[in-house]
Amino acid sequence: MVSWVSIMDRNLDALRSALLELHRAILAAQRLEYEREHGRVASPGDLLQLVVRHPQFGWIRALSALIAQLDEWAESDSAARDEELAATVRALQTLIQPDGTNAEFTTRYWPLLEVTPEALVAHVKLWRLIAAER
Repeated sequence: MVSWVSIMDRNLDALRSALLELHRAILAAQRLEYEREHGRVASPGDLLQLVVRHPQFGWIRALSALIAQLDEWAESDSAARDEELAATVRALQTLIQPDGTNAEFTTRYWPLLEVTPEALVAHVKLWRLIAAER
């Protein structure tokens, strides 16, 4: 029998792609909200600074951290590699489910999905990849 972790490992490119698609859609929506309040973001460098430092983008950092963990896992040759992937995917599942444990993320994420079709589509794609083994 093939383990869920080995399936995730084989589908790593699809998982990473779906996660990045969701991240991009969320960032684009948050950028629009920011620009309505504060004016246009002049450059990609300015946007990066906002994402890293501005409180209005702080809730997205939990998702960004999971992307970084997934990238680290992909390059790892650790003996605990399977457990690390499983933990990262479980954290992702917990983060993006409706009753997620990260209140700051959940209270911003679900309303954004309701008004941002690109983010909703990306969420569904990602959820289909990670919901198999919960």
